[in-house]
Amino acid sequence: MIERAPTREARRRLGVHDTPPDLAMTLVRFAASLSRGSGSVGANRLPRLICDPACGNGRFLLAAADHLLHCGVPPEGICTRLVGFDVDPGAVSDARIQFAAWCRRLGIAERHAEMVDLRVLDALTDLPADLLGRVDLVVGNPPFLAQRMRLTRRSTTQQRRIAERFAGVSGLTDTASVFLLLALDLLVDGGSAMLIQPMSFLSTRDSAEVRERLLDSGRLVGLWGSDDRHFDAGVSVCAPVITVGARREDPLVQIAWGAAADLLDPVASPVGRNSWGPLLSAAVGLPMVSAAPVATGCLGSLAQSTAGFRDEFYALSAAAVDVEESGYDESAPALVTVGMIDPARNTWGVRDHRLAGRNVLAPRLDLRALTAAAPGVARWVERRMRPKVLVATQTRVVEAVADPTGALVPVTPTVSVEPHDPEDVWLVLAALLSPLTSVRLAAEGIGSGRAAGAQRVSASALAAVPLPIDQSAWRRGAVLAKRLSGADGGTRSDLLGRLGRTMCAAGGQLDDCSTENLLGWWLERAQRT
Repeated sequence: MIERAPTREARRRLGVHDTPPDLAMTLVRFAASLSRGSGSVGANRLPRLICDPACGNGRFLLAAADHLLHCGVPPEGICTRLVGFDVDPGAVSDARIQFAAWCRRLGIAERHAEMVDLRVLDALTDLPADLLGRVDLVVGNPPFLAQRMRLTRRSTTQQRRIAERFAGVSGLTDTASVFLLLALDLLVDGGSAMLIQPMSFLSTRDSAEVRERLLDSGRLVGLWGSDDRHFDAGVSVCAPVITVGARREDPLVQIAWGAAADLLDPVASPVGRNSWGPLLSAAVGLPMVSAAPVATGCLGSLAQSTAGFRDEFYALSAAAVDVEESGYDESAPALVTVGMIDPARNTWGVRDHRLAGRNVLAPRLDLRALTAAAPGVARWVERRMRPKVLVATQTRVVEAVADPTGALVPVTPTVSVEPHDPEDVWLVLAALLSPLTSVRLAAEGIGSGRAAGAQRVSASALAAVPLPIDQSAWRRGAVLAKRLSGADGGTRSDLLGRLGRTMCAAGGQLDDCSTENLLGWWLERAQRT
């Protein structure tokens, strides 16, 4: 069988990532097992029409054909059930060649391959009207085109046409996610869609609109995920299964994990724009905890959270002066990067860290130079000079350090959590260092980190952190957090454990996870820093 081999750069630009045949077959079977389409053969409910809206060389359509064959559909009647679209004429030509070979393998006439409805078109903007509401099962691996990256960004014309076709879709929404909305239009009442997505789809703000619309128009009945690298996309992937129309009485989501799509315990369906990350908590090994019981509020009621952007990063980096460099002023504010932050420990001046491509030990801010070059950033810095807690991002658990005197300047992407009452700085630190906070943020942020197991902590996520329930235990935790901030060696290890246990108690009842399991999970990660 002949397959085209576009260059690596061309594949990245098109978002093309071929799915291994075995995985395609596994996912088709998983999706079909959850489908409630209109077709039936014997005792099995089988889709009469299957569509891959970005079919490439036909990998998923071939898997669908083999699935139908396995379920007893005569080979001569399979090809008429398959529809595929792609913008690449060469890929569509390859798909036709693949189906001709499939027919030869089964000993049927190659003319049956011509009955597979393969068309060269962009399904997002030129979807054939004759297929609307007719498809029982949508499957595939649509192109991953992250809109925050220049190489894979849609053109202005493409974005305008997609915005016209799918009102409300953000210009930052990954193209792969837009295909899920397209699937809603294709599906017959009771039909299902399963399209591979980058794992970030589950939790990022850019995909929240799509997640909400999927739940408004259908129901999430299944979710497959894996932390393996199944193809050259360089990212972990998932595949939600959405059913439209007829509602099932069972409100749970079937979870499948790994290359074999091993079935795990079903979980409750998400609602609204909420993250779908917690659905995979058990699969990725997170301790299971319930939602915060009768919470007394969120951290946003106690403190404001903010972080700088690119302008602040470049301006602060340009005005940074390290020890032993000309112009170093020991009275100037210290610049703190995410790499300097451990749980209740600031390693500024202790070891080297990277800042804008160079090693620094104890960088300080030249305020005069900053004011001259970027007065707006200088005013931003002035607003940060207050008691606060600085929080790192892309960490395995929440790593935060208190700045009770307001002497530190956070360097992007460090998050600054600034209590309305300066006296609450240690309460804020204790709440952030609670194992419950870490595990909840880890679950909400599954897929958002740059590295496996890392979580992308944002200002908005921190503002939504539930406050501890037990006020007395919380105050004890604040005392321990303050002591921990000045400790080292064995004393630090002991205090870290005591703080974690105290804040677990402050968080209230742990329905699905013992304190020991949660504390062990948290300490293993917190002590590695």
